[in-house]
Amino acid sequence: MAFELFVIALLCGALVLCVFVSVHDYKYRKIPNKYLIIASLFAISVFIAMCFYLPPAKVAKGFFFSLMGSLIGGMLLFAPYKLKQVGAGDVKLVMVFGLFLGFKGTMLSILVGAMVGGVWALGLAYKYGGLNHMWHNMKFMARSAYLSGFKDMGWDLRSEGAIAMPYGVALSIGCALIAIEQLHLYITRLLAA
Repeated sequence: MAFELFVIALLCGALVLCVFVSVHDYKYRKIPNKYLIIASLFAISVFIAMCFYLPPAKVAKGFFFSLMGSLIGGMLLFAPYKLKQVGAGDVKLVMVFGLFLGFKGTMLSILVGAMVGGVWALGLAYKYGGLNHMWHNMKFMARSAYLSGFKDMGWDLRSEGAIAMPYGVALSIGCALIAIEQLHLYITRLLAA
């Protein structure tokens, strides 16, 4: 029963982080480091508190999966960051999600966040009449990548005239959906016990 309570605390912390990040990123197009630091300290403090109520091996295993989620989540967004497709704040945000959701949860939140971001980007392109321009850019990018032997792939999509989208919001929605689904499972399990 104690394990479920600690997991619920982590999932609620992830939801609070998602709300704060979404609001700030939508308004200012920036993810503040102070939110990420506070969230990381909260997650680590939950793991420390677990040590007093659960076997150390179980806590170490959970913390290991959280660290793996953090590292692999950061590595998955590092290439898009180097290609100037996402910002550094997005990479750090996904790494903090790893502390809360673990390996599988982080992978799922990135996947769901990418789908939310893709739908959002298509909606923005449609709204601003940029679907034809977007299609032309995609053909140009594919052709230039092919002709360069896939060596020249450093397109900067944040150029002047490009439609900016706060991707931290999409990632946060992905994380929130996974956290809500997990909260439902753990609360149901807790009530059944």
